[in-house]
Amino acid sequence: MPRHNLDHDKLNEIARLCQQAVQEQRAREQGPGYGLDDYTEGRIVGGANLARKILRTLIGEATRGPTTGGSGRRSMAG
Repeated sequence: MPRHNLDHDKLNEIARLCQQAVQEQRAREQGPGYGLDDYTEGRIVGGANLARKILRTLIGEATRGPTTGGSGRRSMAG
């Protein structure tokens, strides 16, 4: 899979959208009627879970810094 270079503005926007999804889940859980609409709540929980995974990936990329290319995986040959 090709590696794309994202600038800081794009990464910040992705992080903002992910944080917004997590906040929406928390607000929904605390709101009246929580537990009455399994479909919508399932979508919100699923979206927030994906957002958390994306944030963990972004944070990991930020702490590792840029790579020299490739997938970062070792080949099976050694």
